[in-house]
Parts: sequence; C-alpha cells; structure tokens
Amino acid sequence: MQSEKQSGGGANFLRACGLWTGAMSDHRTLILRRFEVFKNLPACALEDLASTLSWRFAPSGRQIALANEPSTDVYFIVNGKVRVLLYSALEGKPVLFATLGALEMFGEVAAIDGRPRSATVEAEEDCNLAVLAREHFLRFVQAYPAFSFAVMKHLAAQVRRLSDRVYEFSTLGVQARVYAELLRIAALAGERDGQALLSPAPLLLDLAARVSTHREAVSRVISRLQDKGILRREGANIRILNIDRLHRMLIEEKGE
Repeated sequence: MQSEKQSGGGANFLRACGLWTGAMSDHRTLILRRFEVFKNLPACALEDLASTLSWRFAPSGRQIALANEPSTDVYFIVNGKVRVLLYSALEGKPVLFATLGALEMFGEVAAIDGRPRSATVEAEEDCNLAVLAREHFLRFVQAYPAFSFAVMKHLAAQVRRLSDRVYEFSTLGVQARVYAELLRIAALAGERDGQALLSPAPLLLDLAARVSTHREAVSRVISRLQDKGILRREGANIRILNIDRLHRMLIEEKGE
C-alpha cells in the first residue's frame, strides 16, 4: 500500500477497493459511478475525470488535511472513514464536526473559495481516496451543470447539519446532545426492526468531542440509557434497542 502522500492509479489500489478485474480505465469509472455527485455525468466526462484523479491510501490515524494549510485538493472517500475536527489552541481538545464514510467528499470548500482549510481531517480507519486538484474540480463545476448542482446539494446538506448542531449546542443540555448524536449515528448505521447496531461502538471520548463535553458526562448518559433498557453493549458494539423511545426522549428534552 502507498502512504497518503503518495499517489498513483495502479491495479493495486483498485484491488484494495475490491474493484479490480482487468481493465484499468473501466474500473476507475466504476468507482466514480458510485458517488452521488458523479451519477449524472456522461460517460465521456467520467473518463475525463478518471484520467485527472490521483489515488491515495491513508492509514488509520493519518492527518490527511490540516486546518489553515493552503492546500485545495478535493477528496472522495472510496472506502474507510475520516473525522473532520479542530483542536483548541490552549488544551488541544478536539471539537468533532463530522465523521464521513465511503462515497462522501471533503475539501470542496477550500477548492471553491481558494482559502486555507477550515478544519483538520484525519483517517479514522484505513482509507482509500480519490483526489481531484482544484483546477480540475472548478473545470468540472463550470462544464457540467449536473455536477455543479450535485455539489450545491452536498453543501446545502452540510449547512443544515451544522445548523442543527449549533442549535443543539446553544439550547440543549449534555444529555439531549448525546441522544441527538446517538440518533445521528444510528441513522448512518441503518435501522432494522426499530433497532440499530453501532459497530464498532463510538468511543466515549469521540462522543464527548462530538457534543462538546467531557468523557465522564457521556459515560453517565450511556449508563442511564442502559439502565432504562434503551441501549445494550454487545462486545465492542452498542445496540440501540428502541430508537423510537430514544427519539421521544429527545423531543421531550427539546420541549417540543
């Protein structure tokens, strides 16, 4: 495998993504077709895009982009997860904005306005990434309205998510913020029969960073939810046993 700073488009990368059977260009295009922002691009545009991308591997724990650095590449996560966060200047306390997974993108804000990175991005798991230089990203935005509209929809979703978090930080106590974050993670994990399996379970420290509190406070909320039969630990996982009840509890905390 390559380090994150090394790039290439070889068969080894595609094998790592589980998408290699022979023809290089076909499999690059196959990867891109899986991303929502590329789904409506014509075949010729996808071939053009595939030829301009670089392909990188970022091991778990690697910093892929740093807050305030001048880089402007756009990243597309083929597989794995990354964390988007900032560290406080005095204590180095992490403030976690989002966790992004396969088929999501990041780095588009710096590519659009040309300003330094607004956050740090770290690999939470081993990641395979497709990387698009700013000049090619802007060329595709200008040339293909379908791609431009898909990027706008992506940015609109980001604004809505951040608006929800600002509201929660401003109006809700720690307990309710933990409820809301667990429901967000459950939505990503997928609901089945009113339950969701968080696998692996988020670390208490990560949950604390997500809701701007400390580990001990999160631990107390998790313990109370276990006592009420809403959560159950299953080895390294957590199962939410009653999503509807957890949602009603959040509504009650909001006073709605």
